[in-house]
Amino acid sequence: TEVAAELGFVYTNLTGDVLISAGIISYNGAFTMKYRDELVEGWVKQCEVADIPRSKKYSLAAALGDLVKIREWLIAGLPNDAFSIDNGIVVANARRWPLMIDPQGQANKWVKNMERSNNLNVIKLQESGEHLRAL
Repeated sequence: TEVAAELGFVYTNLTGDVLISAGIISYNGAFTMKYRDELVEGWVKQCEVADIPRSKKYSLAAALGDLVKIREWLIAGLPNDAFSIDNGIVVANARRWPLMIDPQGQANKWVKNMERSNNLNVIKLQESGEHLRAL
């Protein structure tokens, strides 16, 4: 059937898509959207040269994204653009704490909303002695 054919296509491309996704999560976090796109484009070309099967139009959201989880992120305040969603996927799949450069405070708001149920305690180092009490 049509669904089985689509699953077979996804299965065939899984190797290259996961390889590119691992590169994005490991290396691309600190870079701008333009530079990330250039890196991914280069990796897609290298997969083609090495004859590694991958999706013709690669997308991190298509490879690793969970639509339900992404919808939760959007409700919690994550901006609804591809760059922010990719950042959310990187944060969700990274093994280390991410450094978020956040001049508009959007990531700050998103993390606070997402971690509210886990009793996130926000401390500021400017408050002398208060951070020790919170710890």
